[in-house]
Amino acid sequence: MLKLLVFALIAITLVLLSVFADGLIKLYKEEKEAEKNVVLDGMEGYLAQTFGIGPVKIFKSILDADGNIRYLIYLPQYEWFKSPKYKWYEVYATKNGFQHHEIEG
Repeated sequence: MLKLLVFALIAITLVLLSVFADGLIKLYKEEKEAEKNVVLDGMEGYLAQTFGIGPVKIFKSILDADGNIRYLIYLPQYEWFKSPKYKWYEVYATKNGFQHHEIEG
């Protein structure tokens, strides 16, 4: 009788564990799909459209004399077995959207 009870508990546990794992996998897939469909606005959208999502890092935000915010960003470029080289850009808002130009260092 005890062996039958233990067998039933193990079977129930495995079924519940498989349902839980299936739910986690479904939730992970939904998060990845939602991450792909994110629409970015403003400066984040401009950076994602120009440089791609992720590689660009915002270093500093600067308030210029006209009261506009300018962003200093960097883009790491990796080479095989070497430390990354960084390209620096200044991103600022204009009447027609955002503009950027590379900063020579």
